[in-house]
Amino acid sequence: MNRHKALRISRPDSPLEFARTANVIPALVDEFELALAELPIAFLPGAEQPSAVFVTGAAPGTNAFISEDGLWKGAYVPAYLRRYPFIIGDVNEGESILCIDESYEGLGEEAGERLFSDTGSQEEPLAQALTLAQSYRDAAAKTETFCAMLHDYDLLQPATLDTTAPDGSKSVVYGLLIINEDALAALSGDQLQALNEAGFLKAIYTQIASLRSVEKLNPAAPVEEAAKGKKSA
Repeated sequence: MNRHKALRISRPDSPLEFARTANVIPALVDEFELALAELPIAFLPGAEQPSAVFVTGAAPGTNAFISEDGLWKGAYVPAYLRRYPFIIGDVNEGESILCIDESYEGLGEEAGERLFSDTGSQEEPLAQALTLAQSYRDAAAKTETFCAMLHDYDLLQPATLDTTAPDGSKSVVYGLLIINEDALAALSGDQLQALNEAGFLKAIYTQIASLRSVEKLNPAAPVEEAAKGKKSA
């Protein structure tokens, strides 16, 4: 703590510049419904199980939702972006600590709000960051359980997302997984009950419905300004 006692945090001029080239962003199952109207939801293959993502760009290195001045252009800002530059990290024997990206542009000792008081207690910005990071960690664990069930029930299939720009040019996002509706329809009653009891059936249908938003990945497609409806997971 002494190392960070003098730290202050402020909002950079372009707060989301770090995500400008991210065409997929980690997604939490708890925020699927909030993002449904504008962010396609998919999954990425993993060594052990898939991971949930929002697709934000029609090609690698693009993000249709980051404005020229590094702000979010959509109505819902994913929790992954909101909790940055903080994240909960695990250390020895399951102990958790709040970590911060020390390369964050808004971090310093001269300008901004203090993270610690003179006595070493948490100031409000740090307390808020800790609450959000803890909430994110808990929701991420729930999302991992959701993805594990999709994997165990063999509910995912490879897919590409195709978009067409107003000028007729086409873009394709490769390497994604989506819900296989035929496999979903073939589940046993016990499997459907297990998904329902875990609260995941709605998330499955939300992922399927979110694919209607794929044209929002075209930079020319209109998206609502964040000020009209910024929500939290």
